[in-house]
Amino acid sequence: MNCWKCAKPLDIAKIGFRAVCNHCDHDLHVCVNCTYYAPGKPNDCMVPGTDSVRDKERANLCEDFKPRPQNLQMEVKKKFSDLFK
Repeated sequence: MNCWKCAKPLDIAKIGFRAVCNHCDHDLHVCVNCTYYAPGKPNDCMVPGTDSVRDKERANLCEDFKPRPQNLQMEVKKKFSDLFK
């Protein structure tokens, strides 16, 4: 698994609430790194009734968190960076 922010490999088997990347120190248990993250849905999440999280790139305590598959993470990052070209 790679970091969603810096894309470097992680030495983490499970992403806990306080997990951070050992390269860039960015939080890993964040909305934008979750399979259920869906901008435009209520609370930007596919799981009904989830609590609202203000900063989608900061650690949260969501118990429904499931790490996003790696190939999808890279695709999302590329699409985002392409917006600014």
